[in-house]
Order: sequence, then structure tokens, then C-alpha cells
Amino acid sequence: MELLDSAGTRRDVRTEAIDRLVKEATERGDIADRMYWTLVYDFEMAPMTTNHAQLTEAGVVIPEPELISEAEVPLALWRIVEALAQLDIYLLHTDHLDDRGLLALLCNSVLEEQVRDLPPGCGVHEFIDVAGGANPDDREVHLAVYATDAERAAHRQRGGRVPPRAPRRADRDRHLPRPSAAPARGGLR
Repeated sequence: MELLDSAGTRRDVRTEAIDRLVKEATERGDIADRMYWTLVYDFEMAPMTTNHAQLTEAGVVIPEPELISEAEVPLALWRIVEALAQLDIYLLHTDHLDDRGLLALLCNSVLEEQVRDLPPGCGVHEFIDVAGGANPDDREVHLAVYATDAERAAHRQRGGRVPPRAPRRADRDRHLPRPSAAPARGGLR
């Protein structure tokens, strides 16, 4: 599955917008650094979308997790994981969820979050930490499943509650796609 087809046009639009920002900055005697204006465009001006919309545009069918059979769940999950990787979006810390739980979280929540519509292959890699959000429940999952003994001890010393260790429900994280080269810059969501 090749998701880069529609990205060529988006990449051209992005390049032209950044070129315009650099030109306008130069004309008014402002900062003319291309990297600066690339960051401004990517983080403040690129159109908003959702990963669901990006995947649908690329021809990926997003299932309703509650309606597919147990046998279909792994294939549906990995189709989404691999398609996200082609969009330069990578998952972290997923082993605390079984396949259906991760598929449901992705389809019902993560893929619906608003994101900037950046084309794949433009040097930006996004990492979605499934157990590392700002939500206190996410922090608890991280401490119970993924945190090292030292991290748990440091959290306890700061007065935080440390939950008992919890088992991993899957052995998936080590098989998840990763960027082939270090990203020029990236975001964590």
C-alpha cells in the first residue's frame, strides 16, 4: 500500500507556502531562515485534519472495532499501524493493550484527534505515546507497565503514588514500524 500518491501535491503546497513566508520575511527585513519559517508553517499554519481523514484519503478503511470478528482484529490493527507509518506516524507503548483494545483506542480516539496535515516524506515524524499522555490514567499505566524501577522510585520520592506492576497484554512494541532514519524534527502526542 503506497500512501505517498496524494502527498506530492500537499508537499508542493507546503513548499510553496514556506517559500512565500521566507520571501515575505526577506522583503520586510525579518528573519529569513527557511528552517524557522518551516517550523512556523508546520506548527501554526498547515491545515488541520485528523489521521482518520488522512488514512481514508489514502484508501485505508477504518473499521468499527466493536463490529469486526476476533479473527479480523489483528489484520485491521496492523493495516492501520503500517498505514500510519507510511504517513510518518509511529506508535509507542502499546503492549498494555490487547489487539482489540488498541484498535478501539486508535479508531475511537487517537485517529480522531486534530493534527496538522503534513505530507509524509517531509522530514517530520510524529510519535504517539499510547501510555504517555498528560492524562493521570496514562501516567499510571506508564508507571505500572513501562517505567523502570528507578523511574518508579523517583516518582515515589516526589510523593507520587506508584501503582503495582501490571503485566503486558501483548508483545507488539518491538515489532512496530520505526523511521528508517533519525527525523529532522518530530512531535510527541
